[in-house]
Amino acid sequence: MSSTDNKGKADYVSDRKKISEFLSNYTSTEKDSQGRNVSVKKYQKQIEEIHERRSKIISIHLDDLVKYKGGMWNELIRNVEKNSMRYVDLFSRCIDELMPNNEGENDENQSDILDVLWSHRKERQQEFLLNRAQEESGQSNPKSIEAELAQSFPEELRRRYEFRFIPRKISEEMIVRNVKAEHIGRLVKVKGIVTRVVEVKPLIKVATYLCEECGQELYQEVNGRAFMPLSRCLSQVCTTNRTAGKISMQTRGSKFVKFQEIKIQELAEHVPIGHIPRQMTIHVYGELTRTCSAGEIVSVSGVFLTTPYVGSRFRGGLLADTYIHAMELVKFKKSYSNIVLTNEMASRISELSHEDNVYNQLSESIAPEIFGHKDVKKALLLLMVGGTIRHLTDGMKIRGDINVCLMGDPGVAKSQLLKHISTIAPRGIYTSGKGSSGVGLTAAVLRDPITGDLVLEGGSLVLADKGICCIDEFDKMDESDRTAIHEVMEQQTISIAKAGITTTLNARASILAAANPAFGRYNMRRSPTENINLPAALLSRFDLMFVLLDKANMESDMALAEHVSYVHRNGKHPQIEYEVFPPEFLRAYISQARRYNPHVPKELSEYIVSAYTNMRREGSESAVEFTYTTARTLLGILRLSTALARIRFDEEVKQSDVDEAMRLMHSSKASLIEEKSKTTGMDPISDIFSVIRQIADQTGQSSINYDVILPRVLAKGYTKNQLDSCLDEYESLAVWEISSNRTQIRFVGL
Repeated sequence: MSSTDNKGKADYVSDRKKISEFLSNYTSTEKDSQGRNVSVKKYQKQIEEIHERRSKIISIHLDDLVKYKGGMWNELIRNVEKNSMRYVDLFSRCIDELMPNNEGENDENQSDILDVLWSHRKERQQEFLLNRAQEESGQSNPKSIEAELAQSFPEELRRRYEFRFIPRKISEEMIVRNVKAEHIGRLVKVKGIVTRVVEVKPLIKVATYLCEECGQELYQEVNGRAFMPLSRCLSQVCTTNRTAGKISMQTRGSKFVKFQEIKIQELAEHVPIGHIPRQMTIHVYGELTRTCSAGEIVSVSGVFLTTPYVGSRFRGGLLADTYIHAMELVKFKKSYSNIVLTNEMASRISELSHEDNVYNQLSESIAPEIFGHKDVKKALLLLMVGGTIRHLTDGMKIRGDINVCLMGDPGVAKSQLLKHISTIAPRGIYTSGKGSSGVGLTAAVLRDPITGDLVLEGGSLVLADKGICCIDEFDKMDESDRTAIHEVMEQQTISIAKAGITTTLNARASILAAANPAFGRYNMRRSPTENINLPAALLSRFDLMFVLLDKANMESDMALAEHVSYVHRNGKHPQIEYEVFPPEFLRAYISQARRYNPHVPKELSEYIVSAYTNMRREGSESAVEFTYTTARTLLGILRLSTALARIRFDEEVKQSDVDEAMRLMHSSKASLIEEKSKTTGMDPISDIFSVIRQIADQTGQSSINYDVILPRVLAKGYTKNQLDSCLDEYESLAVWEISSNRTQIRFVGL
């Protein structure tokens, strides 16, 4: 028999029989406790789990409906997708019929308040019907009483489960802009970014009233978000006696479900040029509540429905609001803690963590299409890995998130690096400084259209909580707006005192900023302070501050041009020294690295202290003004060192980690040092010699330990190879002598 008649209308009686057959007989393959494949009746098992209070959800996969009859029930599947809410009711009725009818057999320990209320209601209603039947006919019919008893209670009141449809895998994932009037009532799948999540509230589904005259319970099913409560008793007793029984709502006996409203916005890549992003309201019920937060990219499957417009009483009767009744929420780019590894990926990560060049391999995998910037990419890798957060006994917290600023000439790929990092990070928010206000970055106070209360809506920094906030054109921001992020960069909170709302929001995010110099391009005739033009209070909050200069150099310009032309010609990056890992693998590796919390051993503390004091002294003596060396610089070294230890999957920081952290700090201003050395005419070998000579003058000794010289040279931005070259060159000139194991340098003639 066809599921439609000649007029094309659905035959619900026939469809209901098919649904019962499907729920009773559909089998799937699952693994038992011993790992063997066994066939089970999938939905019959779910119904039993609901009855035994082991589950609360029944999810019907439409792909299972396709498989069951091999495409013979295509008409039923189309009806489910076109008229979803009607078939939710049909499936629920069939499930109620298949549900075992032995509520009294549940263990007392498993019984809850609903079981107790249901038992009392049945006893009281059964007694009432029995007395009424004896008064009317002098005898009672148990079968008729049982049938009337079943009709006395709403079906929704007896259901202990949530029903959901899961769309077919081949279903098209729509964008918000393409959901139109023709989709009302249909099952749709929409992708967007969550911009607002309202607090979870109870939503009434069945209102229960008690009559003070006849003592009967009345039930009112509520299908929307608004209803008119009953004002008088409608029972047969009060109607027969013509009495207006006074009734009162019984909150404890009513049925409520968890309700949450979510706003999603279409993704930036889906917005046509010249248009503003569109939003859509999502209604989430039951166990789906609290499954996502603002800033996450989600795919929502549900039924597209309408509701009366409640915005203004002048427009209420003519317009309708639309929303999606959510049945499935799938999150993209899950947080690091939620990433699940496959066996193959886990073994590859374990192998890579033991390789010596893992640090270089991972950094080369960041934006391989962008030429050069090796140290910048290493810094961005450490920014994503992050340092260790320290919680002190008195409640104070030292942040572990790393902040990086890229200051440079136009055309050095700053914005492209920011865009790439925002796509790799599970929670990456990209925003431009000129289009961002202080409220847009922190939080805004809005009026909730549902309750009318004032609520906070988080800005970019709140959306990037436990992620990365990329701020482009940082120098174009107004000074008043830029001061809004001072608290975020150090305390990682946002304090709000607006419109009677006083609270503190979490903004545990790393800041990655890109800016141009004050004069458009870096002017070497001006000091760095004049070029950078950012307040010292803000600069000190950045752990790394890179100055990227676009300098003319025949060799590097040739390599850059060849790289760019290759990318344009082939649509991919040229072959590089290391294997390039995809973003999914980078996310997985970083998620494993963030599980470690390295500590600084006691024997390394003295080395870090001496390195920091040397940096302070050299900063005050340096001819190149750059940034202030403060206690935050020391914390930055510790953060970078613990991030490097995390990459190795190590629980202890090594001296090589500290050396690399200091090298990165000084390589960020290496271009300025090179330019300054050009003007002074001093090459690196001569500069390193002056450093060693200065150490000898300060100590007053002719013999110097190699381990004393190395951190001072690294702190100046030079490498170990350059130091060795300097030692060899001046040894050949008989300026000093080097011990056979190269641990001691002794000046000749001192």
